[in-house]
Amino acid sequence: MKVTIKMIAEEAGVSMTTVTNVLKNRTDRVSKEKIELINDIIKKYNYTPNMNARSLANSSSNLIGLLYHSVGGRIDFSDPFVSELLAGIEEKTKDNGYFVLVYNIETVDDVIKVQKNWKFEGFIIVGLSENSFEEIHKNIPSDTPIVFVDTHLTADMEKEFINLPNRYIISSEDRQAGYEATKFLISQGHRKIGFLGFTFNENEPGVINERFYGFKKALQESSISFDYRFFFTDKEFEKITDVLEEITALVVSSDYLAINLIHYLRMRGLYDKKKVVNNWI
Repeated sequence: MKVTIKMIAEEAGVSMTTVTNVLKNRTDRVSKEKIELINDIIKKYNYTPNMNARSLANSSSNLIGLLYHSVGGRIDFSDPFVSELLAGIEEKTKDNGYFVLVYNIETVDDVIKVQKNWKFEGFIIVGLSENSFEEIHKNIPSDTPIVFVDTHLTADMEKEFINLPNRYIISSEDRQAGYEATKFLISQGHRKIGFLGFTFNENEPGVINERFYGFKKALQESSISFDYRFFFTDKEFEKITDVLEEITALVVSSDYLAINLIHYLRMRGLYDKKKVVNNWI
């Protein structure tokens, strides 16, 4: 026997809308007793809603596209930021009856392609540059909501963005983070401080860019000149070991880089040095 929402509603003595709201965890107006009764009936019949049928009936897919911008054509799920972000999004979407499609993007064309192949209720897009932000905004209909995570814009673009419908940005105070980390090291007496980050363009707004600006601001306020020999990218761990005797502290722009650096130093027998343990990460 095929169990339907109508059958569950009749057995529970409620409307089909009430059953649907319980399935979607929209239970503000449903009593605790009714919620428990409906869930017991759902469990008894091992009922699973037919999302395809629901999508056709409502002209919706209940599908959210999580588009992650990373260079190299792959998402590194070992990155703590990535795993925590995905876990939080999956939890909230599931609680509200939605599904998530995770897709790595490298160019705007990737976004356009995935949009054409799937029907999305909206997008969460992580780590875009300002230029890509503009192109995506133009190519995705304005009635499709997009949340941009870790996308930084210039002041002029921010003014224009404020008036855009269905476009939202969530980002950290990255410049302040870089500033406070550096000020702490300076307060501990350090003057030869390095900076480790992913490769970035200093002329474009972005997460690492903002953290580097905060880093430099803290140095300038303390009249400390920054030596670009002490600037390192994720591909230059060997360069760090070459100046171990010169730098006394290091600002690392992400947990992921810090973990990789610690592993690199341990593999070379350098992490056990007192100055590395106490003053670096």
